[in-house]
Amino acid sequence: MVGTSLSLLAVSALTIFRVGVHSAPLADDQLVFPPSTSLAENTLNEGVQLVDPPKGHINRTLPSGREYVLFVPEGYDHSVDHPVVLSFHGAGGNSSRQEIITQLTKPGLRIDEKPFLSAFPQGVDNEIWGMKHIWRGAPYANQSVDDVQFVKDILIDISSNYSTDPSRYYASGKSNGGGFTSLLACLPDTSSIFAAFAPVSPALYQEALSFAGCFPSRAVPILHSHGVEDDDTPFEGRSRHENWPFGPEPHVRNYRQRWALRNGHPNHNPSESSNSVSSSDLKSTTGELPEPNEVYHPHPNTTEERWTLGKAEVIALSVGGLGHSWPSTEGLDLAGRPNNVANFNFTGQHLLPFFSRHTLPKEFLVNNKLVQEGIN
Repeated sequence: MVGTSLSLLAVSALTIFRVGVHSAPLADDQLVFPPSTSLAENTLNEGVQLVDPPKGHINRTLPSGREYVLFVPEGYDHSVDHPVVLSFHGAGGNSSRQEIITQLTKPGLRIDEKPFLSAFPQGVDNEIWGMKHIWRGAPYANQSVDDVQFVKDILIDISSNYSTDPSRYYASGKSNGGGFTSLLACLPDTSSIFAAFAPVSPALYQEALSFAGCFPSRAVPILHSHGVEDDDTPFEGRSRHENWPFGPEPHVRNYRQRWALRNGHPNHNPSESSNSVSSSDLKSTTGELPEPNEVYHPHPNTTEERWTLGKAEVIALSVGGLGHSWPSTEGLDLAGRPNNVANFNFTGQHLLPFFSRHTLPKEFLVNNKLVQEGIN
């Protein structure tokens, strides 16, 4: 209900916003919804919540000047608490394109059998590096802005005007946005705000805490998908000795294993003859990273590895034949061309079922209340 997830303090902290409502996303790779092109506008008065907030595509500009696109589905019910998904675009991308490639706003999609709100934040430029629309977690990030606070501000904004379920906030992203998603999972404050995290083909730079310095406040559910043919964020990583200006990146499998280790999955060598390994079969090997206790092939040329014996699961998809793309049968993510088509749709078949399985533990919900009240 509204009273359980919203706070008038948050509304007063956010002052006045302009809201533009759109009926459909735009297809241009570099076209963002600016408030000046709004087809309809509403003014949210300070200290007053909307009785019947708008649905559809809504431009939001925060007091900081940062922008995001919010999508509220037709099935939204203001008397019910709804999940919220934040999805971060890659470097050079934008909010509208991220919506298109993820298909998060397709009609009928559900998390825990409920319609969910989805937000597509817009990154900022870094003129020094000559980079556009980027996020923290990369060497080229704009250090003059606080992307983590921006994420918190988005949650304040949404929960101030819509009925949200603070136990069901989720973060996802691709490429640089995937690296930022991974960073959010590593930070003590944001790891206690989001219930689960899903980086797709993430850019796993040192600044995303991919090698060291990752200290989440709890065991964190992770779903990681990566194309084996990815040549932008290579599956096998990059060494320090390669001629790459942004530094090394870990092997994808090493990254996954380290998350499993953080989550408390024991080190072991699973039996190759079985999809699962019982606790009695585990053998701890000092100094080794844990192997998955379950391995499946859910689609042709795709391997799914699961580390589920810790305090939170790590699910990993290795998609053969796919490049630097969000997996979909329509090949909507052109970044991986010519290897941009998968034989399954990641969002509906993997991402949303994964999110549905996870809620934020009750002891961490107090942190969400602090976020909603604008207290940092």
